[in-house]
Amino acid sequence: MEQVVPILAIAAGYLSGSVNWAILVTRAVTGRDIRDLGNHNPGMSNVLRSVGRGWGLLVLLLDTLKGLVPVVLARILLWPEDRAADSACLYLVGMAAVLGHCKPVFHGFRGGGGISTMLGVSLFFVPVEFVVSLLAGGLVSMRFFRRTEHKFTQWTPIMFVILTPVLATLTTLLLDVPLFAHVGIGGNPWTVPAGAWAMSFLLLWLNRDFMKRRSEEYQGTREG
Repeated sequence: MEQVVPILAIAAGYLSGSVNWAILVTRAVTGRDIRDLGNHNPGMSNVLRSVGRGWGLLVLLLDTLKGLVPVVLARILLWPEDRAADSACLYLVGMAAVLGHCKPVFHGFRGGGGISTMLGVSLFFVPVEFVVSLLAGGLVSMRFFRRTEHKFTQWTPIMFVILTPVLATLTTLLLDVPLFAHVGIGGNPWTVPAGAWAMSFLLLWLNRDFMKRRSEEYQGTREG
């Protein structure tokens, strides 16, 4: 029975991630399929550009929650301790939600990039590093990708995926500063930075074609 519980929790995380809010919100608002609009990607960025900024932000919130909520519930109901094994199980639930967003069983395994869902998981494990990574990603995008199209909706999330595990590792190794409740800077079990690296590599691998296109686009702007 002890082995069944983690499997069920991971499955629940995947099913939560498989609910594609970009598809559902766009269909409710316009009656159309987001996969037929814009760049055909069923994600927040395409909704923001093709349907409207407010609807895109709503999708961002819902996609973030579908990564955050399963992890929070698993923490409360199944793994309430701060042990390394508990954190590992929680990260597997979060990664399952990210995988569900990218390869949703409810939508023919054709999903979005998964970064919005990763935001929710990162917000749970490393909230301070989460904020710093987003801000740093925005600054890097303004500095190095200012000539590319959609630098904030595309390059800032990419920078976030890359920077989050780096910051999580550095703070875990160098700092242990409690702030309030369970929130702090550093002081994490080793499974937290390990999980951050695993989730980032998973996202980069799942979006390898997208990353290749963005890299080619960036090279084109530099040569131009």
